[in-house]
Order: sequence, then C-alpha cells, then structure tokens
Amino acid sequence: MGLGRMWRQVRGDQRPHNLLAISDLHLGCDLKPGGRAPRSSSFDSQLAEFLDFHAVNLRGGKPWRLLLNGDIVDFVAITVTPGPEATFEVSDDERQFGLAAEEAKCVWKLRKTFERHPLVFDALCRFLQKGNFLHIIRGNHDAEFHWPAVQAALKAHLADRAGLEGFARRRFERRIEFHPWFYLEPGFFYAEHGNAHDHYSLQSDFFDEAGVHSKRELDLPLSSKVLRYFANKYTEQTDLDECDTWGVGEYIDWVLKAGNPLRVVADYFVMVFRVTYPILVQWLKVWRRFARAADHAIEKVDDGQVAHVRKLLGRVQGNEAEVKKLLEIVSRPAEQSLFDSMQLFYLDRMLLALFCLFGSWGAIASAHGAFGKIAAAVGGGIVFAALNAVLGRRRRTDAHPMLQQAALRIVQLLDVRYVVMGHSHRPVAEQVGRGRYLNLGSWLNPREGFPHVVVADGVAELRYWQQGGAVKRDIEAAPAQQPATQPGLAVQM
Repeated sequence: MGLGRMWRQVRGDQRPHNLLAISDLHLGCDLKPGGRAPRSSSFDSQLAEFLDFHAVNLRGGKPWRLLLNGDIVDFVAITVTPGPEATFEVSDDERQFGLAAEEAKCVWKLRKTFERHPLVFDALCRFLQKGNFLHIIRGNHDAEFHWPAVQAALKAHLADRAGLEGFARRRFERRIEFHPWFYLEPGFFYAEHGNAHDHYSLQSDFFDEAGVHSKRELDLPLSSKVLRYFANKYTEQTDLDECDTWGVGEYIDWVLKAGNPLRVVADYFVMVFRVTYPILVQWLKVWRRFARAADHAIEKVDDGQVAHVRKLLGRVQGNEAEVKKLLEIVSRPAEQSLFDSMQLFYLDRMLLALFCLFGSWGAIASAHGAFGKIAAAVGGGIVFAALNAVLGRRRRTDAHPMLQQAALRIVQLLDVRYVVMGHSHRPVAEQVGRGRYLNLGSWLNPREGFPHVVVADGVAELRYWQQGGAVKRDIEAAPAQQPATQPGLAVQM
C-alpha cells in the first residue's frame, strides 16, 4: 500500500480499530500510612464493569484501543513505605512524605497499587484477552511511567494475571504501549494528558527520552511538590477538583475550617521553604552566568527535545517546522521562573503588602498635617490595590483556559479533527477552530457519571458511564448515526 493510500485511509473512517479514552483515575491515591480507610469499592467495581462491557461490545466488529490518558496511577499521592523487607534504602524524609521518584521505588508503588485495585487490573487483563489494545499516556501524577522498569512491571503483572507464557505472553504484552507525551493519528485524532500546557504541572525533564535519563530520580513539577510536602496531609479535607480555581478568600476559609489553623499555616510555610529555596538558589546561579553561555545551554536542550519530539511524531508528520511549533505550544516549567514560583504561593502578594505597608508608614511619617497624612495613607492603599489587581491577573493556576488555548493551536498545527485531554478534571466538549476539543474530566468525583470519550465511525463523543443503565442527555443532540442507548452509557455531550 502506497503512502498516499495509507494517508487517505487514516484521514477517512476506515481505521481498523475504535478508540476509548478515560483519564484521571488516580489509582492508589488512598495508599496512606496509618490505616486510613481505602477508596470506596464501588469505584473499582464500576470501572471494572465499564471495561468488561466494552471488552465484549465492539463497534463495527473493530477492537478497541483504550487510551489511559494520564494520571491513571497516582504515584505522587502514594505515601506508604515498605518495612525492613525493602530492597532499597528508605530515608527519614521518605518515611514522612513518601518514596522518591526513583525507578525501583516507583515499581514498588505500582505493585502496591496492584494490591489495592485487583478488580481494575483483572478487568484490564480481560479487556486485553478479548483482542483489544491498551495505550498509556503519561500525566503529571504518573510521569513515573517514564521508567522502563515501571512499564515492564505493568506489562508483566497483566500477563501474569492472564496466566500466559511464551509466544502468547509476548503477543499479549505487545498490545500494551506507552506514550511519553501524546497519542496521534495524523489528520484525525490527537490525545495528551494536558500537563505540558500547565507550567505548574510540567517538570523540567518531562521531555527526556525514556531509557536515557541521566538522573536516579525524576524531577517533580511544582504542583506535585505541593502535594508531596503539604496537600497529602490534608486530602480528607480538600476537594482537589476545586482548589485550582481558589483565590485568597477560599484558601483562608479552608484553613479556618481545617481544624487546627496554626498547624496548617506552619505546614504550609515549611512546604513553601522546601519548594522555593532550591529555586531561589538556582535562580541566583543562573543570574550570575553570562548570557551567551546560558543561551548556548538552552539551545542544546532544545535540540535534544526537537529530536525526541520528531521521533514521536513519526515520518509522516514530523518535519522540523512542525516539531518546533509543537514545542512552542508547551509551557515553561514554573520552577524555571522565580516569579511564577512566588505567585503560586502568593509570596508576591505578601511582599507587595509589606512593601506598601512600610512605604505608607514612611509616607505618613514624612507628611505634614492631618490632610497630608490621610492623603499618604489613601495613596498607599490605592497603589496596593492597583498592583494587587495586576498580580492577580497574571496568576494562572486554573488549567482549563490553558488547555483550551493549546487545543486550538494543536488543531491548527496538526490539522486534526479531535483533540482530547484530561488534567483539568473538567469535562468539556466544544468547537475549537476547525476541530473539536474534548476533555475527559475525572473519575474522582463523578457528579453526573464517569466521563469518557468514544471514537467510532469517524466521530468522537463525550459520554458518561452510569451504573445500572442510567442515561444523561446534554443540550447538544446526538448525531444521526448514534445507535440506541446501551446499558450503562450516556449519549453525547
């Protein structure tokens, strides 16, 4: 088959498979020390039911490619640690905050997740045994799938559950693929988790090629460091789906309701010091370098990233201009900017408040007469309010608009019909330019059902899985070719 015919087949509706995508399962997020209550078993049973249903219910006789679109295993939230039986050293810091993101330690976390969610992994095994395929895309909570040993452990565990050996085992494992950043069907479909467009959730080594990592431990993005050193202690009191959009008032209200405000504040500032001190030190080092040397180092990093992304895009799509444009879409990790790091923790507002306070005191002290002192105080308040508003507009912690903008640029750059992401925990189905952007939401807090995307007959639809055959309709009507509602499915959103 020539390249032209292959391209027409990909662009058309003759793909030999259908797509099924889910995101943000956060398996293992309840693996905490101290015997805390595990996540409700109904989550596992509904997810297993979802997988079993699709394993045997094909569309047009085509197998499914199940895309696990990031944050499937929550390595960051797993804080249990092994006892004396551990084959690696566990530091006191790790006993308190969870194991570091080293390869062997990530394998141990994955095995604990297998033990916590046997129903889910049994269902994945059955799904694959029916001839379907599994594609795993890394997110910010499971960037640890970067490690080859972690990928191998998942494949081996599923093959073991299937009881396979020899050629049958190798064929089974070949149905499982890992994608370090995105999944692409040229001209039609693009999927990624979305953290590459959120500067607080993108680690500095996210684009490093698997197997050539020079460090023993993965870097964590700022958001994961906040989880590791602070939020993991308070997950029972925090709805993580909401806090990205909080302002100062919401944070203060949460602190007052947390039970021990002084402890929360102390833990918060200890975390801030842990996270920002290395950034400050690194910033000072960079500031001392000559600009020419810094530019040369940046060019070398970019060249390596371009080569890696070119390999991901493949021969059909991957020319030099597209690769560089795709890299331009991604965010810069926030830890590379002292100002961005300060904004996450409201340190910029605190410094502004101190500056305006002392400035106002100085102005009031030097002013003559009551009118002058009042004018100085009012002027200080106006300056603070204006600068605070400017800083507030520059603070970007809500991933939703970032992903919308990225989806539009991806449609324009790669000429795809559909862009699918997760990360923001907000289900979305909307038009972006000539394409359509769908966000998979999260399975953590299924208020209306468990969101997922089905791609069949050349059409991508956002649906909700609901136990017992419940159906949810949204304002947008289903397309004409939509079949009758099946048990447990919701029509297009």
